[in-house]
Amino acid sequence: MAVEVWWSSLTAASHDLLDMLDATERARVESLSRPADRGRSMLGAALLRVAVAAHLGGLPADVVVDRTCADCGGPHGAPRVRHPGAPGPWVSVSHSGLLVVVALSAQGPVGVDVQRLSDLTDPAAGGEWVRGEAMLKARTTAPDWERPGARPATVGADGNVQELRPPLDGYAAALVALAEADAELVVRHWPRPIGA
Repeated sequence: MAVEVWWSSLTAASHDLLDMLDATERARVESLSRPADRGRSMLGAALLRVAVAAHLGGLPADVVVDRTCADCGGPHGAPRVRHPGAPGPWVSVSHSGLLVVVALSAQGPVGVDVQRLSDLTDPAAGGEWVRGEAMLKARTTAPDWERPGARPATVGADGNVQELRPPLDGYAAALVALAEADAELVVRHWPRPIGA
């Protein structure tokens, strides 16, 4: 099986994407005061739906995303895909600067992080930063191992950590897959390759 990584750029953000989102996602976008934050939130939610729909063979607007926080029950937790009749894939979303990235795995929990290096106090620590964030995200969804069809982790407590190559210079990115270490990495771009 493969771990899919989907990239997009803030230049793909459009108000038309709001039609793809559910009421909770639209409310989140509208609650943000800065236009760039609204664009990243909207694009992250839309890219997640596009990636899951492509994986499951459906339409982005039909993807059911549950963002219930495990601590307080609010609608701001790590995204989980709900798929009637079968487990949905594990997913993770990150955005920074101009980039948005989504990771998806049918095998087990994943975490992904991207960071614009110029936003960090110490840009040289960018690789360490994204690895830590990706690990935290993978572990946040790891209790979902209990669901039917899930495979236990075979790569140890730290998972399979991979440095990702962001499609723009000046960024660091990492992926953590708490699943089989030999999973193929498939990289996709939406709606088109960045810079094309």
